[in-house]
Amino acid sequence: MIASSKEAVNRQKSGWRRIWMLVVAAGILFLAFYRLTDYPLTWFDEGSHLHVSKALVKYGVYADYSSEGFRYYGPTNGLGPTVLLPIAGVFRLLGIGLLQARLVMVVYLLVGLFLFYRLTVSLEGDGWHALAFLLLFASRGVSILEYGRQVLGEVPALVFLLGGLLVWWQAWEKPSWGKLALAGMLLGLSVVTKSQVLLFLGPALVLAWLANLVYYRLLPQRVFLLPGLVTAGLFAAWQAFLLFGLDPQASIGNLSLLRETSGSAAFVFSAELIRRSLSELISVLGYFGLLGVGLLYGATLILPRRIEAQKWSILWMMAALNLLWYVLASISWVRYAFIGLALACIFTARFLYDLTRELKPRLREFWQAVREKRPVPGTVAAQGALALAVAGVVLGSLALNVRDVLAPGENTPMLMAAYLNQHVPLDAVIETYEPEMGFLTDHRYHYPPHSYLNKTIQFTWLGGSLPGEGYDFIQKEKPEYVLVGKFAAWVQFYSIPEIESRYDRLITIGPYQLYRLRGVSSNFTP
Repeated sequence: MIASSKEAVNRQKSGWRRIWMLVVAAGILFLAFYRLTDYPLTWFDEGSHLHVSKALVKYGVYADYSSEGFRYYGPTNGLGPTVLLPIAGVFRLLGIGLLQARLVMVVYLLVGLFLFYRLTVSLEGDGWHALAFLLLFASRGVSILEYGRQVLGEVPALVFLLGGLLVWWQAWEKPSWGKLALAGMLLGLSVVTKSQVLLFLGPALVLAWLANLVYYRLLPQRVFLLPGLVTAGLFAAWQAFLLFGLDPQASIGNLSLLRETSGSAAFVFSAELIRRSLSELISVLGYFGLLGVGLLYGATLILPRRIEAQKWSILWMMAALNLLWYVLASISWVRYAFIGLALACIFTARFLYDLTRELKPRLREFWQAVREKRPVPGTVAAQGALALAVAGVVLGSLALNVRDVLAPGENTPMLMAAYLNQHVPLDAVIETYEPEMGFLTDHRYHYPPHSYLNKTIQFTWLGGSLPGEGYDFIQKEKPEYVLVGKFAAWVQFYSIPEIESRYDRLITIGPYQLYRLRGVSSNFTP
């Protein structure tokens, strides 16, 4: 009788668990697809990436483009073929459009969430995996919903990284050359997708090999050497193709642009930006420092000389190295810490779960005292307040993410694109620094050369001279239209008084201002 009663209780719990999982899955699917073209608004980075997929479908060329022709290096290096080629394939099947491109990204998002959960389940310990998933999904620092719903490289790079780690760890049980090579290919695709991943993945692989050689001594060296060599080889081959294969005549210029880009965004070393980065990590973006506490706790998990601890150590090194680079050498844009923050969620969840597990009896005492309206013991009150504070921060962050998806506001890029299609001839040259418009419409846009992007980064994050100094395309070529949008205004690229001395403002839609050269006819029938 007792056994059957326990079975009934277990069946009931299992049934409720399945219902809860279905509710969570339905909620995730809704938040992933709802108003997909409205949130987030398409912008500079996404537009520049989409140029490549659009050019591949329309012209058969893997390149960015401007009114003067193709540009083979720039956005082609900002996001890898692992994303741009599938989007181009969808364009061929369903037509060119923002919705079609973002559907590809949502697939990456859903796969990434699944792999993240699978990776946490593969680690030792029970009961904390759901909390890790919740932290990842809710975190305002990780912003996985925001990044996963647009054409950026962060979420796809995380997908390949997580897939590579899972295959790699499976190969530890029986280190076959095939599985180790596959793990290296997946890790290599991660850095091909987003080249900044190499800044922490490469050192982490070297340190993991040294840690096994000196400290753990549990695995043969080929377990680390083969994936590392395949990863490095794949990345090197792709970079060589970008630098020398797409446009051999521009190889020297491509190398110069690569050096400028690295110096302006990847190796900055600014005291002011270091302070900014640290303040970001101890703000709500890092659960007010709990991510850092989680990493400190994680350092205790990597100490035992066991296979499980060795897995923890690899995750810990990747998260710590990414966050260390973000603080010390990056331009302090929290998106550069995406993977580090995502992996740090695992350690934070484990810390909070282990802490809460010890507090459960005290928390019951806390709630009982509250219900009975009697004084709560000091230590119990402190522990209860801690649990409530953590729950408030996490659920508050999740609520903000849900709000962003449900109420994104006016879609000004789409409105501006509709206006251009109605009022501007397709053969008119439009000067702009808003590449998203070149994807949304088929007009002839001219964009500042990619070398100016490094100047905008320097100006925006480090100060100095205005990035548009020396740029004289408007004065010399006198394009019929000039479109100033959010990015150009943010980096102060164009001189508005100078534009208004030669152009008339036609319309303002959100952050976009469209100007027409004086004397140009306004007669146009779409």
